[in-house]
Amino acid sequence: MAAGQELAADVDGQWLFRHGDLVLGPVSGNHIVEKLKTGELTPESLLALAGERDFHPMKDVEPFKVHVALAEARARVDAAVLVEREKNRKRMMVLGGVAGGLALVLGSVGLYLARNAAVHGWFGEDEFEGIEMEAPVIRVAQARPDDEELFDYPIPGTVKPKPPEAGGGKPSSPGGGKPTAVASVDRKPPRPSGNVATDPDGMQVAQQFDQSAINRIVAGNKSTLFRCFKEEAARSPGLAAKIPLEFVIGNDGRVNKLWVDNPQFKKGPLYDCLFTELQKWPFRAYEGERATVGLSFTLGKRG
Repeated sequence: MAAGQELAADVDGQWLFRHGDLVLGPVSGNHIVEKLKTGELTPESLLALAGERDFHPMKDVEPFKVHVALAEARARVDAAVLVEREKNRKRMMVLGGVAGGLALVLGSVGLYLARNAAVHGWFGEDEFEGIEMEAPVIRVAQARPDDEELFDYPIPGTVKPKPPEAGGGKPSSPGGGKPTAVASVDRKPPRPSGNVATDPDGMQVAQQFDQSAINRIVAGNKSTLFRCFKEEAARSPGLAAKIPLEFVIGNDGRVNKLWVDNPQFKKGPLYDCLFTELQKWPFRAYEGERATVGLSFTLGKRG
């Protein structure tokens, strides 16, 4: 038998191995191979046949060289697998971040579209067909009796005519309330300065409410009022009317007063629905003069 074959056969013999300063064994060659596979022994571990004193690294012991080569190959494969797994993990983290960002963007876009669809009626425009709303008119609130008729809404750039008073006396507010001062007809009112507004009678008053914010709230919630008008149209088939209304926003941001300038709807289900919905609108709290918002709706076609 050749020497190489004898050495190969000796792998099945009894072997000693060093573990630090300890000499352990004897164990079978197959046991040594299993320890190499599990990592308990390495190619550098020292081995010797039972009964011999000379220990050699396993990688230099002929019967184990093929097993050492296989173990090193497995170690390289395992290392490559670990590297690939780490790459995949990082790649998935990046893709997850991109997907999360994309989902956030799509969610924001979806929310924006849904909000605008609700505001502008992009989806199901026919639901409120026949109901039109004019642009809101926002001004400083004025004291008035509960049963007072509303004025015509002022149009920017125009002067509202005042009816002549009998006997040349001073004009008074409608409904017998406290007289309202007016600007002299032969003298231009001073230019506004700071955070001021001009009321329909020409007086300059301090205000701290944000008209643009109020406009946004009105635009974003007007469809809730459309539903009230739709319900009223169902109660009154063939209804065709112009329904102006005016509401006051309290300093706490809640609507606390509503007038409907149409004799048919000063009170009743439509008034109650409108007032209930308006009180849900999320206006911001503010200080100073209270804000009045005038809206005008047209239902159906008026001949």
